[in-house]
Amino acid sequence: MLSTAAVVPEGDVVAEAVPNAHTAANDVDAELIVAFRNGDVSAFEQIYRLHHRYVHAQARRVICDLHRAEDITQEAFLRLVRQLLSTDGHIKLRAWLHRTATNLAIDEHRRSRTVQQYQEQRSPVEELHRTLERHDKGHPEQEAESSEVRRAIREVIDTLPERYRAILALRELEGLDYISIAAAMNLSVSAVESLLFRARRRFTEVYQQVNDGVTPPLRRRRRRGSPPH
Repeated sequence: MLSTAAVVPEGDVVAEAVPNAHTAANDVDAELIVAFRNGDVSAFEQIYRLHHRYVHAQARRVICDLHRAEDITQEAFLRLVRQLLSTDGHIKLRAWLHRTATNLAIDEHRRSRTVQQYQEQRSPVEELHRTLERHDKGHPEQEAESSEVRRAIREVIDTLPERYRAILALRELEGLDYISIAAAMNLSVSAVESLLFRARRRFTEVYQQVNDGVTPPLRRRRRRGSPPH
């Protein structure tokens, strides 16, 4: 005798199973979030294990470099910690991590392109030193001008934030490579690239102000005997 029970097509069984799997995963995430907010650190460790591979894969879709993708992954989870501890609202964990990792990766990609374009140009400090070398053996007036430029360089560097001064000294004066600078300053290589970019840009801005006489404390001294402006 044939059964009168309704036959569910195989495709419908699969379609029904997928939402159920997502629902179960969301329930697990919700339980872990509650536990972490209640002080269970191991709950976050489990969140990390469950979602690390996914977050890293999202970063790799934008960033080819494995190490930078891992840095982005770690930053995404650090932001998740701050998010969970600062708010008590509902959060869809997988969607939040996806959005955060993707945005971080896009920002890193844009920053890397900007840094690369800037590094293809000569260092502003190096350009100034090249100019000084050409003038040092010239007319005494040119040598005096070179001395003024050197003084301006020192004064500009002295006005920069400490981290800018440090990285310019390591790169421009000591000639260290990025890996050595990273070790000396306890930074990642990508952080060195970003910091050096900002330091060079700031140096150029301030030096141009000095050269144009915009910044009063750093205006060039008048040559002895020259009339006032």
